[in-house]
Amino acid sequence: MDSKSAFVKRFGDLVALLRVDPGNDAAQDLALSAACAAVEAEPVDVEAGLAWSVIPDDLALKGRLLARQVEAVHVAAGAESHELLALARALSHDTVVIPSCPNVLVQMVQDLVPPPGVPAAPEDRGAAASAPVTRSAGERRAWEERRRPGRARNAGIERRRVADRRVNGERRLHLIDAQRSEIERLHETLGRSARSMAWDAVLAAVLALVRMLPQVPAGSRRMFGIQLRRAIPRRAVEALVDLAEQDAALRARAAEVLRWIGLDAAEIILDRLAQGEAIGARGFYYDVLGGMPGAYPLVTPLLTSHHPHEIRHGAALLGRLGQPAAIDELVPLMSHRDESVRVAGVRAIGEIHEGAAAEPLRQALNHPDGRTRAAAAGAIAVWRGGVLALLLVTPLETERDRDAWLALVNALGRIGTAETSSALEGVALTRRTLLRRQGYSTGQRLAAVEALGLSESPAARGTLERLAREAEGVVRYAADRVLQAERQRAG
Repeated sequence: MDSKSAFVKRFGDLVALLRVDPGNDAAQDLALSAACAAVEAEPVDVEAGLAWSVIPDDLALKGRLLARQVEAVHVAAGAESHELLALARALSHDTVVIPSCPNVLVQMVQDLVPPPGVPAAPEDRGAAASAPVTRSAGERRAWEERRRPGRARNAGIERRRVADRRVNGERRLHLIDAQRSEIERLHETLGRSARSMAWDAVLAAVLALVRMLPQVPAGSRRMFGIQLRRAIPRRAVEALVDLAEQDAALRARAAEVLRWIGLDAAEIILDRLAQGEAIGARGFYYDVLGGMPGAYPLVTPLLTSHHPHEIRHGAALLGRLGQPAAIDELVPLMSHRDESVRVAGVRAIGEIHEGAAAEPLRQALNHPDGRTRAAAAGAIAVWRGGVLALLLVTPLETERDRDAWLALVNALGRIGTAETSSALEGVALTRRTLLRRQGYSTGQRLAAVEALGLSESPAARGTLERLAREAEGVVRYAADRVLQAERQRAG
């Protein structure tokens, strides 16, 4: 895309956002930055074209130029962002005067006759003094036209100016003042509650401040965050973790606050995990740290611990974080002497979808330990939606460990593609006899039918319906029972 096309697209987006979504500061900043980048090296000329009999009813840049009677705009190379923003605000408005500056030159359409909608010339003030007060032609009523003025008239630099109040931001001054008062009130509540150890009130105040952060003006957000972190002592962070451990209803809100706090909260939670299995709150700990990418350097040292439970916690957390670099850290766990550590490492590798996990999962599927092979089957079922599913088909004929074989079948059933459903159908229909020793026992065939019910995919359901019609004996009966159970859940 050339610079002119990029400028027209991004500057048009900015004008549209200012017109229909004026409070979306983040999107406006992105569009403004892209427009500035498009004219950073070379100038751009935008022409509205010949006047149309009907102005297009859309938010495109050409439509706004025609609506505001702008014939052409010349933007010099290196135009400042505030110049482009002033022009965009004027184009998004219906009456604000179109500005022109050295780097942004605007050429208006020369009309011999005033266009429709332009007010007539003002009358003599002496004659108007005796006439009744009427609504002015501007966007809003003048001060004298208001029957009940709501607040005192602004003075000095905050004085309301009808034509440019969108440009100078005067409309937001009262909102910012109210927000500043609310922030001061919440900080006072936070400090008072921390001193009195009312931790539920501390959680409510911090959560309100964290959720207020996107509404704070962009220039003040960094200092706002610094001041809030300083207002939360370490003992308050520890108390919030304790509060979430004791009351499951508060865990979602506490997790949101702890993720925002960042590494200080991560250190406290990792210390709790290092103390033991943390059975009751382990899921909560994993959810908090799994949504905190900055905790990665704090988690990897757990893999070198001498305590198996710490290694398992580290592997599970790396799987939640999902960073590709963690695969190289997890592969050595596949040869660990502790079976539970090997299983945790394989499962974590299966949760990292952006890395080169295919080869480690193949190796785990051929591991001498049956439980490790079973974990590999489950990991393959979830890795990238089961793209390695065909690796699970061949071991069906050679696997002798019962739990590992069932893990293979269940993994094929959860994937639910046409290929995996066909493989399970072959297992269900291949009966072992005295003459054919390569078949499957009755228990294995029924397990394949039950695995088809683990997925609600059309391929799995179609296979079950075919077995219910064409199979014989217990396989047909089992397929019909699985279909009946699905219909009961649906109804």
